[in-house]
Amino acid sequence: MYIKRNAFRLMLIISLLFGTGSLNAFVYDGDVLDIYSKIMPRFVLMSSQKEKIENTLEICILHDKVDERTALSLIEKVNNNYPQGIKDYKIKLLNGSYLDMEPCKNSQMSFMFNTSDKNIKKALEFSDKHVLLTVAYDKELLEKGVSISLFLGRKVTPYVNIKALRRNGVELNNVLLRISKIYEGGAN
Repeated sequence: MYIKRNAFRLMLIISLLFGTGSLNAFVYDGDVLDIYSKIMPRFVLMSSQKEKIENTLEICILHDKVDERTALSLIEKVNNNYPQGIKDYKIKLLNGSYLDMEPCKNSQMSFMFNTSDKNIKKALEFSDKHVLLTVAYDKELLEKGVSISLFLGRKVTPYVNIKALRRNGVELNNVLLRISKIYEGGAN
């Protein structure tokens, strides 16, 4: 009985250690998603991407299959916060995938959930090619070349990678730059 119980515990520990590691799942905070849902359309309006908008402001939400539910939750939050759109623009959110980003090519922004370095690199190349503002849930992706994330301290502050903005040709409004924290490192 003692051996069977210990063997079961050992198998459970092994399956937890090795079974979940292959999913690459990331835990996302609902309150942080709420903040992003309110601020993402404003990032577009406070950038040169505003000039690309005809009638509809488009934001592509890029994610892996494992983060599908979280992406849909973010889309729902944006729709709830902006049921009539923002200013005179409707808001269209695209449920994108790192495996197929082509439907996002006409967007003004791509919001990136965490994924592998390979997918981030591919998404940044795609965003540079189609001149998309890039925003990431995780501020660590600023180092990889994402343009904007959020610094969550006592205040919520945009965290801007100037090198990344220069690289893909997107400009930010001076007001947004003044209230932002500037990221000094990062990809060129």
